[in-house]
Amino acid sequence: MTTTRHLASGTSRDGAIPRPLHQILGAASVLTLIAASPALAQQASSASKPAASSADTIDISEIVVTAQKRTERLQDVPIAISVVNTALLASTNSRNFAELQGTIPSVYFAGNSGGGRTYITLRGATGLALNTGDEPVAIYMDDIYLARGVTIGMSDLLDVGSIEIVRGPQGTLQGRNATAGAILMRSADPTNEFTGRVTAGLSDPMEFRTQASLSGPLGASGFKGRIAAGYVKDRGWAYNPYNDTHIGGARSFQTRGVLTYDGDSRLQARLVVDYSRVRNQPAIFRYAATTYNTASTGALVTAPTPNTPLPPATRDAIFKDDRISLFPGTNTLVRTGGFSGKLTYDLGGVDLVSVTGWRKAHVSGVNDSDGLDVTKQGYNHNNDKSTEFTQELRLQSSGDHVFNWIVGGYYFHEKQPYVDDIYNLKFTTATNTVTRYAGTQYTSSYAAFADATWNLGDKLQAIAGVRYTHDRKRLDAIIQPTNLDTNVTTTTLYAPTPVTYTDTSYRAKLVYRPVSGVMLFAGYGKGFRAGGYNPFALQVPYEPETNKSAEIGAKADLFDRRVSLSTSAYRNDYSNLQLRAGVPTGGAIITNAANSRIKGVEFEITARPVDNVRLTANGAYTKAYFTSFPTARDTLDKPTDATGNSLPRTPKWQYFLAGERDFTLSGNWVLTAEANWRWRDKIYFYFTNQNDQPWFDGAGGELGARLTAHTPDSRLSFSLFGTNLTNERIINTAAITFSYPQVGLNKPRVIGLSGEYRF
Repeated sequence: MTTTRHLASGTSRDGAIPRPLHQILGAASVLTLIAASPALAQQASSASKPAASSADTIDISEIVVTAQKRTERLQDVPIAISVVNTALLASTNSRNFAELQGTIPSVYFAGNSGGGRTYITLRGATGLALNTGDEPVAIYMDDIYLARGVTIGMSDLLDVGSIEIVRGPQGTLQGRNATAGAILMRSADPTNEFTGRVTAGLSDPMEFRTQASLSGPLGASGFKGRIAAGYVKDRGWAYNPYNDTHIGGARSFQTRGVLTYDGDSRLQARLVVDYSRVRNQPAIFRYAATTYNTASTGALVTAPTPNTPLPPATRDAIFKDDRISLFPGTNTLVRTGGFSGKLTYDLGGVDLVSVTGWRKAHVSGVNDSDGLDVTKQGYNHNNDKSTEFTQELRLQSSGDHVFNWIVGGYYFHEKQPYVDDIYNLKFTTATNTVTRYAGTQYTSSYAAFADATWNLGDKLQAIAGVRYTHDRKRLDAIIQPTNLDTNVTTTTLYAPTPVTYTDTSYRAKLVYRPVSGVMLFAGYGKGFRAGGYNPFALQVPYEPETNKSAEIGAKADLFDRRVSLSTSAYRNDYSNLQLRAGVPTGGAIITNAANSRIKGVEFEITARPVDNVRLTANGAYTKAYFTSFPTARDTLDKPTDATGNSLPRTPKWQYFLAGERDFTLSGNWVLTAEANWRWRDKIYFYFTNQNDQPWFDGAGGELGARLTAHTPDSRLSFSLFGTNLTNERIINTAAITFSYPQVGLNKPRVIGLSGEYRF
């Protein structure tokens, strides 16, 4: 999904006037051609409708979701929620979260920020991507909360059934750390008949991907199974002349198994086991000029210039020639795995549900923190682990009644040992030093929750929920600097007093259905994200954040369900919003902004004007700013008042357009033509110095297209696809290291071929 460079509003990357509207219409005409060409329309309408398109097209009016811990039709759920299915993944050539950037309103999926982690920003609240911090977007996989969910951001979405992206605080049902929303991923379920699927693709820049799955019944006893595996070898799109290598790529292997049982009329069971191994080399670089000390002694950088743009020659080499010179470069290995087990027992009008999970994540490697090639002076070795156990037990009414309810309890425990060695070899200090930050953080959380829906007649519903959470965190650590010139080591114990946080989150909504197919809703709710420790600094713990949110929305199925639309408007008021800040000598910390306000409007629409045409559009307007942040520190580590500044990684406008059409070919083969266009407004990387060029990126977008030829039953298909066809270079990730912006770009133009066989 992609776009041309600029809308009629906003500014270009260099501050110039935006490109004229006719260029936008030029890109949009690709969609118009698909939807409205008279000759092609006549050919399509005269053909019989194919059994399925190559993208597994699904009627949105029939999509079901589980965001409220029940199976419900998407258009019946009074929540701002988007569903990512196999159709969207295929049509946009998206294989991971980063490649979904721009396809979901109010969501910003960043690229690899180093350490195998990726930022996720939802409705203005941005992630931390810090080893011991909690994220504002709770990520679940097969009903299990992933405490280190950001480590899967660059992993392929292997054999997924669906991804539900829920916007707005979800503290009642999804728990802690869902102040901005939640991402609920679910593996594809086993099938009633034996089936299989094999896909493979090759693209330029050089990349090979393949996935396979087998599914079916296991005897006649009610057991069904599914197994899937995937492999990726991505050479990388950028060239590193320092050591004659390519960067920006990855190599990965993933596998997953799903076992279900429904042989008993009362008992249902679902067990999922998975493992993933991803080695990545992100092409992230220092996005500001660096002034070097010419003296023979002292630090290389004595006069920091994080607010000075890159020299034109360096910028052109990166943005135009894909040449990024780094030493040592970033090379990270991310290993994750675990299992989830869900048991549902019918007690007669009431279901007893147990969800048990165990997860492990291990991130290790080298991060090039200085983002330069002058010498190996600012970098770190990391070895961060996480082991978590979760248990949820709930009772809930089954069926559809006047009063539907859920009550439950939840337990979470995580152990996080970490070792981070930050090297500052006369980079910003006068000596060669390495500082070891090592320790273990323990987190335990207990919660009790209840949620109910009361049908007040045929047209009106009232929904209310509450959740009480008790969090406890403990840190046992050391901070150990070593002067490598004198071999003198100093060890400081860092074992602060354990901290406890309690919170009561809630939601209340009214839902009104004036006519069949139309739903209006209004609600108010609260979300909570736990506070914690900064492992790279001796300081008091940062505070928990809360979000109080008011929202109104509407959903409708129109014209015999040929058009489905949803829209929402909201206002979020954050207290102690958690933000990532840099440390001049290396590392990062989490700081709190006193008060922030985020207001926005979102819309989504899908349409099937004729049987073989499908159109999609969505967009969002977001105004996110600090209403009180007098204690901020700028990029030179000086105190400043950031009140009124915009929140990082939050474009004011973003939108997405897509269209596809089927045409019948000879031999009853079907050709599906697709085009997509995504665009985002200007973004800032940090909460201060927002008028300095290194700390923002102008508006931009990408254009993509896909042609797929497949048999009427879609058993065999071949695709030709392209992404970023206009070769626009857009900054898609940014972090702050050594108080400098370190950023990465989207991929250049990609052209590829893929094939799929189903049996």
